[in-house]
Amino acid sequence: MDRDVKIPPDWNAEVQINIDRFRFTFETQNDFTIAERIYKRLLELRELYIEAFEQDPGAAERAYRLHSQLDDLIVRSKAALENWDLP
Repeated sequence: MDRDVKIPPDWNAEVQINIDRFRFTFETQNDFTIAERIYKRLLELRELYIEAFEQDPGAAERAYRLHSQLDDLIVRSKAALENWDLP
């Protein structure tokens, strides 16, 4: 990545917040810019857990409990962005 990624104090809580944001933005709103920002943040969060898994898989598995939910959300949000109806 070409910029610093802010590491959240509680990664799982940050993922949960973004799950909620995803539901609100992608399912009820029409703001592509916000949706794209959320998608980029999801990718940043994934980078954090990938790095953690490379360093210590056991500890990362315990610390990053929502990683599979995050991966699913990334796939869904990428598909939603690719199919977004822009004016």
